[in-house]
Amino acid sequence: MYLLLFITLIVIISIVILVANYKKNSHTELYREGVRNENDGRYVEALQNYEDALSEIRKLKLDNEFGAKISGRIKILRTFMDYENSFHANQPM
Repeated sequence: MYLLLFITLIVIISIVILVANYKKNSHTELYREGVRNENDGRYVEALQNYEDALSEIRKLKLDNEFGAKISGRIKILRTFMDYENSFHANQPM
């Protein structure tokens, strides 16, 4: 009886740890994907990935330093996109 209880407890703890790691790492995966998209020139997709990662961090109430880093990248990316759009809009045809 105690063996069955012990095995059940181990299984439950393992499931909780796996779910916690999945939720914890979802924001880092979104951030990595955003960096890849930004490096490939897909700025709109990168911006969406960064915003999703930031919302995950805020939802989970995690590391504020990483959230500040992502916020900074979002601001820089938006500024770059605005500059690029204004540059292309002023090009003579």
